[in-house]
Formats: sequence, structure tokens, C-alpha cells
Amino acid sequence: MFRVLSCLTVEHDLWLVGLAGIVCFLASLAAINLFHRAVATRGRAKAMWLGTAGAASGCGIWATHFIAVLAYAPGVNLNYHVGLTVSSLVVAAAVTGAGLSVAAYNRSNWGSGVGGALVGAGVACMHYLGMGALEMPGHIVWSGDLVAASVLVGMVFGAASLWAAIHRTSVSGTLIAGVLLTLAIVSHHFTAMGAVEIVPDPGRAVAAFSLSPTWMAMGIANAAVAILAMSLAGAFVDKRAAERIAHMAHHDSLTGLPNRTAFATHFATVLDRSAAATSGFAVICVDLDRFKEINDLFGHPAGDRVLREVSNRLLIAAKGGFVARLGGDEFTIIAEGLEDPSVAASLAEGMLSAMSAHLEIEAQSIAIGLSVGVAMYPQDGADAATLLNNADAALYRAKSEGRGTVRFFASEMDRQLRAKRSLQHDLRSALERDEFQIFYQPQAVTNGDVTGFEALIRWQHPKRGMVSPAEFIPLAEESSLIISIGEWVLREACAEAASWPRPLKIAVNLSPVQFKQGDLPTLVHEVLLQTGLSPSRLELEITEGVLIGDFSRALSILRRLKALGVRIAMDDFGTGYSSLSYLQSFPFDKIKIDRSFIMNVQSSHESAAIVRAVIGLARGLNVPVAAEGVETTEQLQFLSQESCSEIQGYLIGRPSPIDVYSDTIGRGAALKQRTAA
Repeated sequence: MFRVLSCLTVEHDLWLVGLAGIVCFLASLAAINLFHRAVATRGRAKAMWLGTAGAASGCGIWATHFIAVLAYAPGVNLNYHVGLTVSSLVVAAAVTGAGLSVAAYNRSNWGSGVGGALVGAGVACMHYLGMGALEMPGHIVWSGDLVAASVLVGMVFGAASLWAAIHRTSVSGTLIAGVLLTLAIVSHHFTAMGAVEIVPDPGRAVAAFSLSPTWMAMGIANAAVAILAMSLAGAFVDKRAAERIAHMAHHDSLTGLPNRTAFATHFATVLDRSAAATSGFAVICVDLDRFKEINDLFGHPAGDRVLREVSNRLLIAAKGGFVARLGGDEFTIIAEGLEDPSVAASLAEGMLSAMSAHLEIEAQSIAIGLSVGVAMYPQDGADAATLLNNADAALYRAKSEGRGTVRFFASEMDRQLRAKRSLQHDLRSALERDEFQIFYQPQAVTNGDVTGFEALIRWQHPKRGMVSPAEFIPLAEESSLIISIGEWVLREACAEAASWPRPLKIAVNLSPVQFKQGDLPTLVHEVLLQTGLSPSRLELEITEGVLIGDFSRALSILRRLKALGVRIAMDDFGTGYSSLSYLQSFPFDKIKIDRSFIMNVQSSHESAAIVRAVIGLARGLNVPVAAEGVETTEQLQFLSQESCSEIQGYLIGRPSPIDVYSDTIGRGAALKQRTAA
């Protein structure tokens, strides 16, 4: 120890020793920082960071060593062998890089220990190879015990440094690891220098091709610049990464538009600015019309292309307004400085016009439609939540009134939206409170003979009275409550039909939602077994909405239902897409013509022609046809002349509790027989 201290204080220029320590510490911090980047990444990025960290640590060890050697005054002139000097730098970077890699890929105590020891070994390799590069009129005699001690102390501090770097990634942890790595390099160097004794040998020649101390100083300066450059590169990449992360946190990854988080921040700023300036602005909610159909027909990649194109067009049409994508096909625009609703209306109409040009996808032209809802500050709300809710209410009105339109918020609209939400809330508990009823409407052949009944759900609300199915069924489908409600209807209707003395058919409607969730065929099979109803008596009615979307899945479910022995009917035929491919793909047992065509057969030549065409088509396919909404004898006469198979409507019977039809189902006759007996 005395020899080491004596070497440091007597044989070295302490100013240069201090400079060597500073360079060593800065290089160590750079290496640890780059090592942390490597630990946090994977793949090629990890290898790149490890290579950079190895280069930084190698340059730091090399620069520290030769600055300290320049500070060394052994009493003879020193030059430096070029090949060995350069080799010592390469070896330092390679060995320390290997040690950092071991620790980065195996972050256990064992991995950090072995990796750190390798870093210490790299320091030793560089030092002794660098000492071998010294050219002087003399030769070195080494003290073996101090040589061993120098290697050991470097490996111990190296292992401690990487252990700290692995287990403590905070700023304080980085500083601790940097100090320990500095100690590994400095303690090794000066312990090894204490092992040196130079014996003068005037007869020893210095190689002609060697570096003078001046040129060596320039080389050291270049190494220091390299360390600084790598540190700056790491900091620059960190900054870019931080900027990218911040951008991702506040922007939609698909369209690049601000997301909900950025929208909320901007909205708060606009509210404060507008309140201070007593100025107005518009909140515009935009929704794509029938976007789900685009996804279903063309696939999600095509849907993504549509969303990107819509985003670009909205940015142009917004004329500097803040455009954000809040999710799915929902966009919201904040347009400042718009106090006049007519100006806001003009801006919204411009957005509709921006979508007039069709989008070409997969050689098909796709029409993009929008529905727009607008709320104005401050008249429609003074806070973000109220303005958004009111703009959303206006959007809901635009969609319900035919889509492709612009609607402004009105107080009556708010009342309707609140009523809808209240009804949806009550709907969640209606099944538990036994508020649903099933009414039955007879189905008959054209001579009036009843062949079965259709089960129709009714909701007897405790305060609102009887709620129309047209009002609550869409709400049930939106919230997926239709799954439990549909199962209840199926069980109740099948149990009721199984109790009828006459084996009449029972028709039950299925929602498209029931085809997308759960195992419908298993449910139907279970209900048939539990109720004892013959499968041939059950008729399941579906609309074309079931087949739009995942056609293959829907077709598979229909075939499994058909295999149970139940009948499948196509309801409301003619009101949707009415694709003939549906009739070709699946053998339906019945086609039901929608009542909207039947009610006009006497007054509309077009309606009569459509009904004749559907009946003729079904006859060609050998599929029975049922007409819904038959209310007059004239309609019945028309359908009889066209050889319609079955009819259903008020002319035959209104939807009523089953007790109204006790005689029809045979229950009245059975009761009379029991009474007579």
C-alpha cells in the first residue's frame, strides 16, 4: 500500500491525475447510462446500445490510463508504440463490452457479478497492454503481488458497479454505479503503477515509429471527444424516445390525431381561454354512418384505410379546428371563435361535403357518410362534460333522423336523451322484477285456420305503463341485455306451447346479438329437452341482420339449429339487403314478407309487384311465404289470389295473452270436457 501511495504522490503530476479522475468518472457515467438503455430494450436495439456502452467504457479506460501515464514521471523519456497503443483501446472496448453484455442478458446476481468481473478484466487487459506500448531507454520490472492485487481490486469494484447498475436504475443508482466503475478503473491503474519499477538501460533503442507525448495527448483528446459524442448521442436518442412516447400517449396510433387525453387537455384550455375572453366556440361530434358494414364487407384493413382518409378530410374541412379521434369511428372537433350557430352550421356542412368523394378500396368505390351533432358554448353548456353530452345528444338525433345530416343541440333533445338513459337503466332490472309478458299473435292459412302463434314480448313498466318493443328492444340490443331477455322469451314460449292440447307451432324471434354471443344451438337444445316441446313445432325467426357480418359463423349456427329439427324463417324479407344469395346458401323453411309492403298492396302498384315477385320466387324455391300485417279483407283477397301460404295480422287476431286464444289452442275444449266429466 505504501508503495502505491508513494508512486501516486511522488512520481505523478497530481493535476493530471485529477484530470484523469474526472475523465474516468464522466466516461463511467456515460457507460452506465448507455448500459441502462441496453437493459431496457430488446433485439437489435439492445445489441446497439451494448456496443455503444462498450465503446464508451473502453475509450474512458484508455483515456484515463494514458492521461495518468502522461502524469507519470519515471525519470526517463517515454514514447508510445502505435500498434500496441491502438490494440489496447480495441481490447478495452471488446472485453468491457462482453462484460456489459453478460450482465444485460442475465440480470441476476450471478450475471451482474460475472459481467462486472469481466469489465474489471478488461481494465487489466487494457492497462498491461498499454504499459507494454511504452517505448523508453530502459525496461520494467513488475512486483507480482501488486499486479495480482490490481487485477483483483478492478474485478471486485467492476462486479459491484454492474450489480448497482442492474438493481438501481434511478439517478442516484446511476451515480453510485458510475462511482464504483470509476473506482474499478482508478484503483486498478494506480495499484498496477505501484507494481512498476523502471530499470534504466541506455543501450535500449526506441522504435522509430512511435508516438511522442504530444501526439499521445492529441489521441487522448480524441478519445475524450468520442466519449462525449457517444454520451450526447445517447442523450439525443433518449430525448427522441421521450418525445415519441409523449406523442404516443397523446395521439391515436392509427390516424395520428390527438386522442382522448390530448382532447381533454385542449378542451380545458379552450374553456379557460373562452371564459376569460367571453367568446364562444363549437363542439362538433362526428360519427361515420354504417362504418361497421364497411368492416364486415371489406375487412378491418379496409376500415382502417377509411378512418385514415376520413381523418385527413376532417383536418382540411375543420379549417384549423382541433380534430381528435376519441375511439372507433367517433371524431370530435373544437372550433374556436364561432359564436354564431350559422357559421358553425356552415363548418359542419363543409365536413359532410368533404366526404362526398368516394374512396376506392380493392377496386370498389365506397361512399363515406357522416352524421354530425353540434353544441355551442356557452348557451349549450359551460363545462366540458355538459357540452360533450349535448353534442352527443345532437349526434344521436342526427343518426336517428336518417343519418348524413347536421343537428344542433336543443333542450327537448336533452330531455329525450335523459328519458332514454332512464329507460335503459330500468330495463336492466325488468327481468328480475318480472315485468315482461309474452303476448301471442295467431298465424293462419288464407282460409283462416290457425297453424300457430308468434311469441311477442311486452314490457309492463311500473310507472310508464306498457312500453313498445320498438322502444326497448333496440336498447336491449345496444347493452347486450337481449341475451338474457331472449333466453327468457324462448323458455317461456316453449314451455307455454308444450302445454297446449293442440300441437300448434310457436314462432320465436332471435336477435343478431344472440348469434354473436354464447352458444345458441346448445341453448335451444336444452330448452327443448327441459320443456318437452317437439322440435318440429318450434320456428325461429331471424332477420337479414343475422347474416350480415360474420356470414360463415351465422350460417354454421343456422345449420346446427336446423339439425335439431326446428324450423328457420326469414323475417322482414324485402326491407334490408334482400340478398338472394342468402336464400341460396341456406334452406329456409319460410319467408315472411314485411307488413310495409302488405299495407300498400291495394294502393301501390310497386308494393303489389314486390309482393308478387317474392311469392313467385318462394314458389320457385318451394319455400312457403307468410304475409305480415294483414288487416283488411281486400289484402287477404289479394294474397289468396297470389297463392300466399300463410297470413298474420289484426284481421286474424291481435297480439294478446294466451288466455284470449284458449279455445284456439284447445285449452277451452279440454276444460269443458273436464267440467262435463
